[in-house]
Amino acid sequence: MKHLRSRLHLGALMTLALGALAAPAVVVAQDSTSTLHYKGLSISPIGFAAAELVWRQKNEEADIGSSYNAIPFSGTSAGNTSEFRMTGRQSRIGLLAAGSADDMKFSGYWEADFLGVGTTSNSTESNSYVLRVRQYFAQIGFNNGTTLDAGQMWSFVTTDKSGLLPRSEQVPLTIEAQYAAGFNWARQAAFRATTKLGDEASAGIALEGAQTTIGGRNIFGNVLLGQTGGSLLNGTANYSADFAPDIIAKLAFDPKGAGHWEIKGLTSFFRDRVVDPATPATTRNINSTGYGVGIGTFYPVMAGGRDVMDIGVSGLYGKGIGRYGTSGLPDVTIAADSSLAPIKEAQGLLSIETHPTKMLDVYGYAGAEYADRTAFLVGAKGVGYGSVAGSNASGCGTEAAPGGQYAPASGTCNVDTRAIWQGNLGFWYRFYKGAGGTVQWGMQYSYTSRNTWVDATGNQPQAIENMLFSSFRYVLP
Repeated sequence: MKHLRSRLHLGALMTLALGALAAPAVVVAQDSTSTLHYKGLSISPIGFAAAELVWRQKNEEADIGSSYNAIPFSGTSAGNTSEFRMTGRQSRIGLLAAGSADDMKFSGYWEADFLGVGTTSNSTESNSYVLRVRQYFAQIGFNNGTTLDAGQMWSFVTTDKSGLLPRSEQVPLTIEAQYAAGFNWARQAAFRATTKLGDEASAGIALEGAQTTIGGRNIFGNVLLGQTGGSLLNGTANYSADFAPDIIAKLAFDPKGAGHWEIKGLTSFFRDRVVDPATPATTRNINSTGYGVGIGTFYPVMAGGRDVMDIGVSGLYGKGIGRYGTSGLPDVTIAADSSLAPIKEAQGLLSIETHPTKMLDVYGYAGAEYADRTAFLVGAKGVGYGSVAGSNASGCGTEAAPGGQYAPASGTCNVDTRAIWQGNLGFWYRFYKGAGGTVQWGMQYSYTSRNTWVDATGNQPQAIENMLFSSFRYVLP
């Protein structure tokens, strides 16, 4: 009997050992916090893994971020083919490091995704797209309510949910990486200073990286806006010859129980160079100035002790503000005297985000962006943006033969966008949200209308884009 017991014990031990070898080792974390500690710093990893897809009625040749100002017309091959893409490139990584000393609190924030493109990037086999910086900035906060920020961050022109500090921006919940028409934003280098004016008001000013976008027809050949990228810049992209940063000022109010309200102002500086070899004395630089004024509000609706709906309204109006709208309308065009003429523009967005349960968000956005006709005559030739002289739109309804296997032709469709109108409807459902993170799934429908300025022959083409998005994400806790 004693030998039998020994054999049974030995058999049990062998069974446990074999089971341990066959099964993978699992370590169950007992700490439910999301913060790590290193010396005097608290470090919080951030990010999510995403598997997403997009279907477009018209082929924009775009990934998860659309090009609203490039929706193809029916006279192009792209306007007669749909587009389907799957991607994991919006997956995000980053971290927040924070510490304190004496009367200061300081932090560094890093956020990146994979929506960058390298010269070898393609979707044929390896899908080797590159990591890109979204945000990377440092912050110092003082006990007197003053805060200094420096680095790349969301522009100060973007409406906040509360206060004026980075990471409080009211960013649409869309799967679409280009967000929503009418949304005011940029992510760029900036120096920002803000201060509290009591418990319910804040003020601030920011100096931000400048860049000029240009549009229009019959642009003069002797006008130079800038150059293609050189050292540490993209050699396939154009860069304007800026001489000063954009200046943005903002005043915000956060009355208790009454949401967030803000007003903002923007000043931009533009420059081009006119080169006339025949008359060197007339070769010169020409400077011009743009401006914008805007409002924004974020109002949470409470019921039963929780937030059940968030309502947001934002808008920006001025001259030369196209770059700060998500549709990518131009800032300036060329005037008859070869100077840069800022285009009068308006942008607006209405946001409604509902939270029927703690696990479900349903959102809707309605937005528009408008660029005014800024046209001139040089003799009988029409120049500028939205020129009525010439038959610029005659080829927008007739598909031209391609120039090669990957070279569709666009015919003579040369029109300028007057307005972009868009509506978005979508949801996010969370299967799980807890100490282990968040597992969620979402879908979105988007309707976009691209409307143009009429040409001399009465042509005024319109392009309609219907889009469907879906996303499955695991979000770090």
